[in-house]
Amino acid sequence: MKENDLIRNLRARVTDPSGVTGIGDDCCVWTPGGPTCLSVDAIVEGRHFRSEDEPALVGRKAAGAALSDLAAMGARPVGAVVALSCPARWNGEAVMAGLIAELERHGCPLLGGDTTASDQLVVSVTVWGERASARFLVRSGAGPGDLLIVTGPLGGSLASGRHLRPEPRFAEGQWLADQPYAHAMMDLSDGLAADAPKLAQASGCGCLLLPQDVPVHPDVAQMSDGAKAACCDGEDYELLVAVSAEHWPNLQLAWPFPRPLSRVGWLLDQPGAFIEDRQGRVVPMTWTGFEHRT
Repeated sequence: MKENDLIRNLRARVTDPSGVTGIGDDCCVWTPGGPTCLSVDAIVEGRHFRSEDEPALVGRKAAGAALSDLAAMGARPVGAVVALSCPARWNGEAVMAGLIAELERHGCPLLGGDTTASDQLVVSVTVWGERASARFLVRSGAGPGDLLIVTGPLGGSLASGRHLRPEPRFAEGQWLADQPYAHAMMDLSDGLAADAPKLAQASGCGCLLLPQDVPVHPDVAQMSDGAKAACCDGEDYELLVAVSAEHWPNLQLAWPFPRPLSRVGWLLDQPGAFIEDRQGRVVPMTWTGFEHRT
């Protein structure tokens, strides 16, 4: 499909919110309603998805992964722009249909972007959101002694195809941002073993993971090391939250969602990443999640 035909079809597919200028101009125009957070996320053929994957699911993944960053701030989405680099062998309109459907599912309008030809399919999604409560819940607000908790089971996303269907945890993130004893938060895209040290470092702490306490997703194969898969597989898009240990029981009692929270570790005074092994010993963590090589 020619670029101008694709843009024309997209323009007919989406409706601009009142007072917003969207697809068709050099820039989108909107008026922020308060403090705004902004994130960009790109997915690349051969790295984040396969050439044989369904185009609409690739679009869904691109949107869901980007929106998950807003959920991890406790934000509500207000807009998105997309850069689509698309080879002729891919159905770019189908990719965008899946992407737009996912944005619309979360009340996030597509307001613009760019399209170009390329050798590989690359979808880059920029999203922005506004506060749904009194604050954004950032990574850097935690301290030693805080518990690390997750909002759902982990592992097995690639083997099951769940990595193509991210579920941004907007309701959970917004609820947690309202709780004064939730101190820091991020989403789990690269795996708990990779992401927990990032949150700890941002808060000036070390971390200790308790693998035997990490909830294992049913998608993890029964013959595999479930604890390692839950910590290392990645692309779960659950939320990792640092909370006051003193208020952990109150948080559990007040939690209004069907899937229970799970304690998976602690933040420490000592820098570094540690793990409790099967013998109960605290040792340096050698497990790693996903890391891009640039």
